[in-house]
Amino acid sequence: MHYADYDSTPAGRFLRLVMRSFAIGTFFGVHVRMYWAAAILMPLIFLGRVHGGTAAETLLLATVCCVGLFVIIWTHEMGHIAAGWRLGIRSDLITLSPLGGVAHMNAPVQSPREELFVSLAGPAVHLLWLAVFWPLQLLLPARVLVIDGWHWCPIEFTVWYLVTVNVSLLLFNLLPFFPLDGGRVLRALLAMRVHPNRATMWATTVGIVGGCVVIAMALWQVEIASTIGIVLGLSNISASLQERRLARHVLVYQPYGERREAWQVDPDAWKRGAGGERTAAPGWFARWRADRAARRAEAQAAEDAALERQVDDVLARVKEVGLGGLDAREKAILQRAAKRRRETG
Repeated sequence: MHYADYDSTPAGRFLRLVMRSFAIGTFFGVHVRMYWAAAILMPLIFLGRVHGGTAAETLLLATVCCVGLFVIIWTHEMGHIAAGWRLGIRSDLITLSPLGGVAHMNAPVQSPREELFVSLAGPAVHLLWLAVFWPLQLLLPARVLVIDGWHWCPIEFTVWYLVTVNVSLLLFNLLPFFPLDGGRVLRALLAMRVHPNRATMWATTVGIVGGCVVIAMALWQVEIASTIGIVLGLSNISASLQERRLARHVLVYQPYGERREAWQVDPDAWKRGAGGERTAAPGWFARWRADRAARRAEAQAAEDAALERQVDDVLARVKEVGLGGLDAREKAILQRAAKRRRETG
């Protein structure tokens, strides 16, 4: 069967539908679109997982789950975009899919610190959600506004669900599996010590291993939600392999300005070993030892200066009364000065 014939079949038309996206709206100047796959698949998953006493209860709780999930994902991506705005990077589009969301930045970050800032901005949004709804969950009266015949209290369920999803997404996104936020944070931290392209190789290796772990865990499940885990793991592996191919030939960060280090202008510097690496900053213990040595040297210099002044006074006395006229304290000063000169050579 030719591809053209396949596209005309019902399965082909359905596949084209789910791979397309539709507009949800524009918020804060950013367009939001959703893939039909997410709009079709996620409600079905939640309807299969949420069980209420009545059909109306099941439908309402599934709607809360679906809408709440994508609102949280949208705020997560807006966190990335707000961080990009702070750095002068604009973004005009967010796309929502069954695997989460993507903020389409109009320009790449220029340094490891910028990538660290942008990557952590998304998970930080979950902390804001939790700062509101976690105390609310603790303070909310039990069974508030209960509906007769319903197993769940809608308000209680909504607050519990928002807390649970935010905790889950916070922990999941901080996993060090590229291209998750945690994987990008790992790459940025490594790039502060070694060449960014080498850091990318290390971070994407962790991402590939992590993708395999996610797939293995999904295969243990027999429900439809396991399909999302398999696709998510495959997408992690695919994104990591693509980033590795780019890092072999193109600079990971493209800084502006005329002053650049060798690792910033040579994409192959990392391949030549230590010549392409930046010097690692000393640790806290080395800095503490250096500070202690500097304080000791400063104190010794002050003590030597005071001793020299005392010796000058004693030599002035020698001119007046001779060595035999010196008292015990003055002789001790001369002995201490002679010993100090022997020690310093």
